[in-house]
Amino acid sequence: MTTNWDAEAVLAASNEWSWVPEGAPHVRNDEYLVVAYPDHFLTPTSARVFGSERDVSELADEIAEIAQGFGRDRLWWRLSELTRPEGLEPELVRRGATVVDRMDVLALPLGGGVPDLAVPDDVEVRRVTDAQTVRDAIVVGNDAFGGEEPTDEQVASSLAEVERGLDDDSGGRWVAYVDGRPAGTGGYTLADDVCRLWGGGTHGTLRGRGAYRAVLAARLDTARAAGATLALTHGVVDTSSPILRRIGFTRYGEERTLVLDLA
Repeated sequence: MTTNWDAEAVLAASNEWSWVPEGAPHVRNDEYLVVAYPDHFLTPTSARVFGSERDVSELADEIAEIAQGFGRDRLWWRLSELTRPEGLEPELVRRGATVVDRMDVLALPLGGGVPDLAVPDDVEVRRVTDAQTVRDAIVVGNDAFGGEEPTDEQVASSLAEVERGLDDDSGGRWVAYVDGRPAGTGGYTLADDVCRLWGGGTHGTLRGRGAYRAVLAARLDTARAAGATLALTHGVVDTSSPILRRIGFTRYGEERTLVLDLA
């Protein structure tokens, strides 16, 4: 368990953050992780480099070949200040990659408790435990981030994912309701004592009603009770990041997503 969450420790925890859905084709080693997510994901094929001393061109070629071996012709790279080799991002740009997303690395130590987020009384928060709450979470997520109506298979897969964390609170997802309508959603996954906050978003028609804060409070309370000492997330620079920083999160760096056509 980490008690001293200095900048180096926070950034290291951020760089280690990765997720592979059950059954998704992937290649992982000490240098990188390449995952072929289902096609309905916003970034269907992802590469994260943990660290390497190899030539940047050789490394980029190898990772691209893995993605092409999965039958994918576009690859989304997740990079940060900690990405090594340092010349990887310029090399990808030289190959035609473009930055499509910038996220602030944000963290909040939980040793002193969870701050009061002043959640309005008229916001109801439910934990995702069944197909209906899964669909409600997806409705909000699609409005906030884009996406298509889920299939029954996707709903079942998402439900199985959250059910794994119900017994020990190692993970979970919540939905906030305003006037009976799904208004906010977000999940977390516990990695040792780090609460990785993901998927936080608000329905466009119900912003400013406290749904985002309600879902965040539910996640932080549950994760801290399960042993988390740090809340870690990647906040969109011009939307969620300012909200989180006002709440008490500190910015430690930036993570960028670059997309590269492999054809």
